[in-house]
Amino acid sequence: MSLINIPAKSLALSAEFTLPEEDEQKSLTSASSKTKLTPQSVQDVIGEFGLFQKLLYFLLWFPAAAMAVGVYASVYMEYTPHYHCVPDVDPKDPSFQPVYNPTDANLTCWIHEHGEITQCSKWVFDTSVFTSTVISEFEIICASSYLKTFSTTIYMSGMLFGSFFFGWFGDKFGRKAAFAITTLSLSTGSVFTAISPNFPSYVVARFLTSCGGMGLFITTFVIALEFVGTEYRTLCGIAIEIPFALGELYIVFLAYFIRDWRTYQLVIGIPFFLFLLYLVKIPESIRWLLSKGRVAEAKKTVCEIAQFNGSEKPLWTEDICGEEEEEESLLGDEPENLGICSLLSHPILRMRTLIMALNWVVATLGYYGLSLNSARLGDPFSSFALTAAMEIPSYIFCMLFLDRFGRKSILAFSQILAGTTCILAGVIPQEPEEEMFYLRTALSLMGKFGASAGFAIVFVFTAELFPTPVRNSAVGLCSTFARIGGMLAPVVTGLAVYASSIPFIVMGSSCCIGGLTALLLPETAGKPLPDTIEEACRIGSKTEKIGVPRIEETKDKLLQSC
Repeated sequence: MSLINIPAKSLALSAEFTLPEEDEQKSLTSASSKTKLTPQSVQDVIGEFGLFQKLLYFLLWFPAAAMAVGVYASVYMEYTPHYHCVPDVDPKDPSFQPVYNPTDANLTCWIHEHGEITQCSKWVFDTSVFTSTVISEFEIICASSYLKTFSTTIYMSGMLFGSFFFGWFGDKFGRKAAFAITTLSLSTGSVFTAISPNFPSYVVARFLTSCGGMGLFITTFVIALEFVGTEYRTLCGIAIEIPFALGELYIVFLAYFIRDWRTYQLVIGIPFFLFLLYLVKIPESIRWLLSKGRVAEAKKTVCEIAQFNGSEKPLWTEDICGEEEEEESLLGDEPENLGICSLLSHPILRMRTLIMALNWVVATLGYYGLSLNSARLGDPFSSFALTAAMEIPSYIFCMLFLDRFGRKSILAFSQILAGTTCILAGVIPQEPEEEMFYLRTALSLMGKFGASAGFAIVFVFTAELFPTPVRNSAVGLCSTFARIGGMLAPVVTGLAVYASSIPFIVMGSSCCIGGLTALLLPETAGKPLPDTIEEACRIGSKTEKIGVPRIEETKDKLLQSC
């Protein structure tokens, strides 16, 4: 080790002051970046958030919005209008005055004719809000009303299956392949929904739609995150949620002007096929290619992005567009062939998976709990638009404070906020009605704020906690648990037969517990995405803090010793 040169005339450190350990570390890093193609060296070439990443990120907003548009279109398609039984008189008779949704059940599902009570077989539906809906066309009312709940359960199951299957698919066959298959599932499912001749085929088409919609959003989110650097990860990871809220507002816009459910669904579904054009130019994730040992393809992608961004290539990229070099000399380590089972077999990853899955589940329970007790803010268009618009401020909140205060603290705050408002929404008295109306409205919007922020954070947090080979699977698996939470919400709601406050206390308490468990997770703010299990397990560990001391700290120690 060479001596440290300190000028005799002054204790002030000059340019001659050198730290051997640091110089050695920089030398090794520089040499490594010139001889090894690694995620960090790739990021140095293409930049943190260059022109190519900006353009790609902007284009990914549209498929991110498509999930909300395709999956939640049922809010209006399955709208239940007022209806009543058709009596013996001709409904077209001018003297026939229908009374919609009367309090007397005999006029809706049962009819009193000739001294006998018989089950109604024909109905008249109110067309003042929608000219036609799935409910009115297939007559999903009275004895068949359970089919609406069945339809909801099926498309929630589709989201569950899509989260799990396409999460695994993206890690196994690549992000680009997952993008293609999920786009086909979403677009074909949406079109088949619009042309369904009967209710069973409608349910099957909705299952296909929800599978593709959920899978497309997960894939889009992972692609967006893997192409940007650490500095912009929070911004990009949270902002990708904004188009989801915009998609919900787009649903309201279309439903307001298109009142026939088949036309409405066709207008929604056909444009989804345009996403297949993305496959012409969208690149495969470089991180995924490197994790699979496909160095030649990674080199080509790096070259194309670097040229697009106008970046200067280091020495190790000289062979990218020319002569081929042996891939083993460029790739730092052997690629890890991990499967989804590694999330549960490795003790550290298993604990993280369980904690994150719990937070996904309780976030879903809290969201639905608030939805079940949300105040009727007006007509179905304004109420849905208001709750959807409330998501955008929550995402802005995350972008402003997530790096400043860290992932786990903001996640804990958001979950506890959603849980507390959920409990309060359930226990506040019903009287006086007018005052309680505004209080329930405020609690519902505050809860939606917390739940939306929680959902946004768990996406980013999950992606940062797990290594590249299983990142898609981790997000998909946790999202799968979230769908289980959504399916359990109606069961928890059934506890209201014992006391109306029980469902909200259960859901709210669950959110609070989830928020507290989030504090057990390591902090990932400002840290690079892990590419191996070792790197992932090092996050938050003592070994993560061991490294070359910062030059300022070392200077102070040396000056003190002098």
